[in-house]
Amino acid sequence: MKFLSNLKEKVVNVGRIVQTVVRPFKVAFLQFNHKKKIVIIASVFFAIVVLFFGVKSFVFKSKTKGKEEIVAKVKVAKIKKGDFSQKYSVMGTIKGAVENDLRFEIEGALSKYNYKEGTRIYKGSIIAYLDPKDAMTKLSYAKSKYESEKAAYFSAQQKLKVYEDLYKLKAVSESKLIETRFEVEAIRQRMGSAMAELELAQSNLLKTNLFAPSNGILADIIVQSGEFVTPNDIVAKFVSIGDANLEVEISESDVGQVRIGLKTKVFCDAYRDKEFNGAVFEISPIVKERTRSVVVKIRLPNEQGLLRSGMFARGEILLLEAVDVIAVPSDSIVSLGVETKLLPIVKPTLKKQNQGIVELRHIQVSTGTAVEKSIVVTDGVKEGELYITETSGELSDGILVEYMEPVEKQ
Repeated sequence: MKFLSNLKEKVVNVGRIVQTVVRPFKVAFLQFNHKKKIVIIASVFFAIVVLFFGVKSFVFKSKTKGKEEIVAKVKVAKIKKGDFSQKYSVMGTIKGAVENDLRFEIEGALSKYNYKEGTRIYKGSIIAYLDPKDAMTKLSYAKSKYESEKAAYFSAQQKLKVYEDLYKLKAVSESKLIETRFEVEAIRQRMGSAMAELELAQSNLLKTNLFAPSNGILADIIVQSGEFVTPNDIVAKFVSIGDANLEVEISESDVGQVRIGLKTKVFCDAYRDKEFNGAVFEISPIVKERTRSVVVKIRLPNEQGLLRSGMFARGEILLLEAVDVIAVPSDSIVSLGVETKLLPIVKPTLKKQNQGIVELRHIQVSTGTAVEKSIVVTDGVKEGELYITETSGELSDGILVEYMEPVEKQ
C-alpha cells in the first residue's frame, strides 16, 4: 500500500510539472492551425507517457533491487516418501518362565523316567511313574469289595419288595417290614463306602504317574529310578514355558500415547542378537504416587523358555507406523496455534543456482505425540520439493535465500 501511495504522488508531481511547462505555450498554441495543433498535442502526450513510465520504471527497479538481496543462508532437505514410525523406549523386568518343583502325591518306589534332562515336554505328558503294583492290588481289592456290596444291595432290595407285598396281604408283621428296611439301608451305606474306596484306589493308581503341569522343559532330575519317595520329596525341576510378560513403567505424561495392542520389540542382555516381538496387553489404571508412573505389561511369546523371571530387558513400543508417507522433522514446522501449521519451502529461482524464494506453506499433519522427532504431513507439499531445516536469519514469506544442495543419503 505504501508503494502504491508513493507511485501516485510521483505521478501527480509529474502532472504539475507538465502544466507548468505547457502554460506559456498555451496562448501561442491557440494561434496555430488545426494540423499543427494535432502534431503538438501528439508530441506532448508522447512526452508525458515517456516521463510516466520512466518514473514507474525507476520505482519498480528500486523495489525489485531490494527484493533481490539475499536475506539468509539456509540448509534444505528434499521432501521424500517413505516408511515412518514413532517409537517409545522402555525398560523393565521379565516375568517369564517359571520353575516348578515336581512331587508325587503318594508314596512309592520311583520306577522310571520317560524323558531325559533338557527335553521339551508338552502339558499332560507322563514324566515319570512309581511302581504301580501296590496301587493295582488295592484297586483290585476295592473293586471286588464294591461288586460284592452292590450285589448284596440288589438282593436286599428284592427281599424288601417281597416283604412289602406280604405286608399288604397281612402275611408278615410291621416290625418285620421295618427290620428289613433297616437291613437294606445298612447295605446301601456299605456299598457307598465301597464305592468311595474304589474311587480312591483308582485315583491313587493314576497318581503313580507324574504329569507335566504345562508345556515346558525337564530341567533337573533329583530322585533316581528305584528310590522310595513320599509326597514331601522333590523329584525333579520343571521349567514351564508359556507367554512371558515384560513389566515397564511409563510416565504419567506419556502414558496417553500407549494403547492395548500396540506392537513392541524387546531385547535382553542375555540374548544380545535376538529380538522378541510382542504387544501391549495391559495398562494399569493406577498412577504410582512416588514415581508418577503407570505400569504397562507387554506379552511376549516364550515357546523356547528363553525368557526367565527376573531378567532385565529393554524395548520399544511402536506408537505409530505408516508406509509410503511424507514425514518431516517436527522442529522444521512453524506452529501458529493448534490448527495452523506452516512449513518453509524454498522455490528455486531461474536466475542463479542455489538461490530461491521462501514460501511459508500451509500444511496438514497427522496427530503428533510428545516423544516424536518427525511428523507425518498429509497435505500441502509434494515429493521433491525443498524445505528449510536450518537458517542463519529470520524467515518470512517472499524473501530471497541462498541454500546448499541437500546431500542424498546412500
